Amino acid sequence: MAVKQWNVGDVLTASDMNAWAVPLAGVKSADQTIISNATLINDADMRFAMSASSIFEFHCYVRFSSGTGQDLKVSFSVPAGADARFNAIRKDLTGTFAGDGDWNAASSVTAQGAGVGSANARTMILTGVAFTAGTAGNLIFQWAQNTSGAFNTTLYQYSYITGRRVG
Repeated sequence: MAVKQWNVGDVLTASDMNAWAVPLAGVKSADQTIISNATLINDADMRFAMSASSIFEFHCYVRFSSGTGQDLKVSFSVPAGADARFNAIRKDLTGTFAGDGDWNAASSVTAQGAGVGSANARTMILTGVAFTAGTAGNLIFQWAQNTSGAFNTTLYQYSYITGRRVG
């Protein structure tokens, strides 16, 4: 879908402003901790609504900590017929800086945690594009421990996802 073009004399409506000019955001309202859970969960805060037949760019700032060996895995849930393409800048499971991947919404990406029960936070940055077909719905950030274990994995308050319609 092409970006909307306005002509001289067109009335700029609230709907136009909300669809094309207002950034979308989902901000983590409080720390959330999981233990012994390697199944991706839909985050209750980090999400935004996408209209049908549209293209959105998105950006995620993820601040987390986890026990040694549990680490973190992330992905995205999209509406039926939609997909997302994204990359992730983070330390991979070997502790090596990584950022050149290309994943889709069916993929999960891992990041190295900060250590056993540690309060030393790590961050990962995800950027990408999501595109819908005929069904509107939410782009939802998903996360879990990479390996289920007894140490806490925490996603910290103020982690966020932002989006902007581009087509």
